[in-house]
Amino acid sequence: MTMMLSPHFSLAEFQVTNTGLPNVAGPTARSRMTALCHEVLEPLREDLGQPVHVTSGYRSREVNEEVNGSKTSQHMAGEAADIAVDGAPARDIAAAIVRLGLPFDQVIWYDPERGGHVHVSYTSRWNPRRQVLHAPAAGGYTEGL
Repeated sequence: MTMMLSPHFSLAEFQVTNTGLPNVAGPTARSRMTALCHEVLEPLREDLGQPVHVTSGYRSREVNEEVNGSKTSQHMAGEAADIAVDGAPARDIAAAIVRLGLPFDQVIWYDPERGGHVHVSYTSRWNPRRQVLHAPAAGGYTEGL
């Protein structure tokens, strides 16, 4: 039986990795992933009226190192997901998250040349930063939509 974190998001999709390395979230990370789903991803899915695909969710320390993730990545805490929506540009997805007033900590939207996805995080460990960044094709990051 598939363990669901919320009505439309499974634990399995948050733990998928192409690295071949173990990637199993513990109870604390699972609880945080559940909160991310309920507080951000489910309301976003409802607003967009179509599935939100998790392209990268939880990452063990080993997986995070293998994919060259940030040493402080919220993916390792179960607080972040990289997402995509069929037919929707990353900027539009990020704009919807902001427009809805969802309690995100960080939103980064990536140009197609850098993956074309949206990184979104949620935490209850501190007040959300509500940081919005753009990852342009040329590299680096800029603030805002």
